[in-house]
Amino acid sequence: MKIGISTYELLIPKKVFSSKIDKELEFDSPLPEYCPDIARIVKVDCTPFIENCEVNDGKATVTGKAVYDVLYETDYKNRLRCCNFTQEFNQSIPIPRNESGDISAFCKIVCEKIGCKLLSPRRLIIKSTLNAHFEIEGETAIKALEVNEDKETFFRKKTIGFDGRTMLHENTYRFDDTLSLAQSEKCIGEIVCGNISLQSPQVTLSPGRAEIKTSATVHTLCEEENNEGRYYMSVKTLPVNIEYNNEAIEDYKNISVTLEPFDTEFSPELDQYGESRVIKTAFSVKMCMKINEPKAYTVAEDMFEKDFDSIPVVTSAILPHLASKNETSFSAEAKLAPMMPKPEILLDSSARDYGSVVEMNDEGVTVSGAFTVTLLAETAEGIQSFDHSIPYNQFIPLDFSHEKTSIVADTTPVEVIPTLHSDGSATIRVIATSQVYMYNESEETFISEVTKRTASQKREDDSMLIYFFPQKDEDLWSIAKHYRVNPESVIFANPNRFDGMGSLLESEKPILIKI
Repeated sequence: MKIGISTYELLIPKKVFSSKIDKELEFDSPLPEYCPDIARIVKVDCTPFIENCEVNDGKATVTGKAVYDVLYETDYKNRLRCCNFTQEFNQSIPIPRNESGDISAFCKIVCEKIGCKLLSPRRLIIKSTLNAHFEIEGETAIKALEVNEDKETFFRKKTIGFDGRTMLHENTYRFDDTLSLAQSEKCIGEIVCGNISLQSPQVTLSPGRAEIKTSATVHTLCEEENNEGRYYMSVKTLPVNIEYNNEAIEDYKNISVTLEPFDTEFSPELDQYGESRVIKTAFSVKMCMKINEPKAYTVAEDMFEKDFDSIPVVTSAILPHLASKNETSFSAEAKLAPMMPKPEILLDSSARDYGSVVEMNDEGVTVSGAFTVTLLAETAEGIQSFDHSIPYNQFIPLDFSHEKTSIVADTTPVEVIPTLHSDGSATIRVIATSQVYMYNESEETFISEVTKRTASQKREDDSMLIYFFPQKDEDLWSIAKHYRVNPESVIFANPNRFDGMGSLLESEKPILIKI
């Protein structure tokens, strides 16, 4: 006799834990030989890059490098120069002891604080604080009864779905382009420094392929040709298109993409008229793609066997899934107090965000935080850098139709619009986008196994006809289970008596049962 009872395991992703930890860095280094002496430091930036994040020996470890960009005034005619330093780092965090098996670690790292002290004209010390946000993800194995229906075993089935475990795919792309100066911009004598920022990517998915489009904003600080000590900031925009092919991509998958520029190069070139009015740029982009494949399983809510008395064991599981992704544009504005020394000409402005706080209420979420805005300006005392904090608080209406909901927001500043006033004060407006991810958790119950299977008492007559008068609360499944008959045979013997869900259309008439 075919038994028809077996089990398998559902692997359900779960977040092991989430934690933030600070990493203090100190970098003491002389200037490279090719750099002139430092008279005054104008600005110092720190950009951390993650090279690897892995789980080993009971801990998650991130390794990477911090790139320091130091813009300074030299001791020769107060001209500006920029030098770069790289410092390697690693940071570990222990994983809870009760977690075993295959787990993954993800990390996002930002520089929250940086300071620089000049020890001598050729030596400086940089101290920075990096904040590493670890997300540790694993899987829970839950047993489920396999729906392997035959002539003696019957199941009441349902389909459950959830987002599978996060898979990380990374790739690096190299780009180069030439950017012509506007007519209002002076010819380039020398490019002091430059940086590239990328806007939030737009991702189009098709089976096995992702098209990623964004734009790169290129800032280059240029010294005017034949006019030493006079500078201007050239800002250009160029498109960035990436095509990524991978069989793991499907057009229905939950996919998020982040792009990170690094290894930038800038050089002046001559145009067709022999004038230095072209900026040649080259840079790399690291793409990180997180994929959560949707899972769907057919499980048994209930079961019975024709020839056995059996007791099903019911279990429950919490299933995660992405409910929605929303993108909202907003602006934050602040009036800054007069700066000293007083700015005369603004050369450049930039903004960074180091993480949003999300608060949920009945009608939506509030995303709050602060942008760190940096202004580079000409003053009577030379080029100066000014840092300011611009708070933001943005309400986003959302419909929470589920009891267990969590929200994650990622805010990106898109543009900084500064207005300099005659008294040295300024009004700063930051235009930003916030991507809000809403995750739901649903609890599903199903049969995990069958116990105490004993042979049932045989009927004397296996070809009985019974007319059964059902109660109003009875349905196809309860009737079939009571008489241990195939639900399909009940439908066949009683056409037009049940709807597609197995509910009775009329309860007054008898049901014919063929045993």
